[in-house]
Amino acid sequence: MIYKLDKIVVSVRGSAEKFLGGLTSDTLDRPHNAFLNMHGRIVATFDQVRRGDDEFLLVIASSAWEAVRAHTDKYARLSHTTIEPVALNAYFDLSGDRPLSEGEHTIPQNSGRIILTARALPSDVTTNAFTLFRLQNNIPLHGVDYHDDFILNVHENDFVSYTKGCFLGQEPVSKVHSRSKPTWQLAVRYEDELSEEERAKMTSKARDPKTGRALGFVFVKNDL
Repeated sequence: MIYKLDKIVVSVRGSAEKFLGGLTSDTLDRPHNAFLNMHGRIVATFDQVRRGDDEFLLVIASSAWEAVRAHTDKYARLSHTTIEPVALNAYFDLSGDRPLSEGEHTIPQNSGRIILTARALPSDVTTNAFTLFRLQNNIPLHGVDYHDDFILNVHENDFVSYTKGCFLGQEPVSKVHSRSKPTWQLAVRYEDELSEEERAKMTSKARDPKTGRALGFVFVKNDL
């Protein structure tokens, strides 16, 4: 079960580990990471995988690439790091069992995995079916379900390491984490559980075939 993602695959080479270590909020051995601004707000979240001793592949929402390029340009020039798109496609393998070819990479998700490949794979999953799959497995998308939000409002642990050391945006993130909970939390909710204001802000809405009720992602107040 394959769905083609609207993502761009970016290669980071040349002092890649040092460059990403100082600019991203999570460690490089985990599947998810983020570029943040100094206030802890999202420039882009992304999926990541190592390719070689000094190269990482980042899977970024296509709509976020220009912001990432502007955000990283100065630091890349200072560290002699190259960050540029490569000719790879990103597919979501919902069942996680698609046979792989040599040179392809995978990144685990809450359910299933992302495949990075130079091949063009036939997509056999509709957009509606993929949306429902994402809702059932809590897989929101940057540029669809959240944008330049404070990172901990999207998820408190998926994109952040609290032990990795300094990174851009660390101070506000650590402050909120150590002193309180984030004010908001991105969650999956049924539409009939929400206020009118919350319903208007729902994203990725779909109908649950088991209950017939509409559900979607929405930012809800955290219980402090």
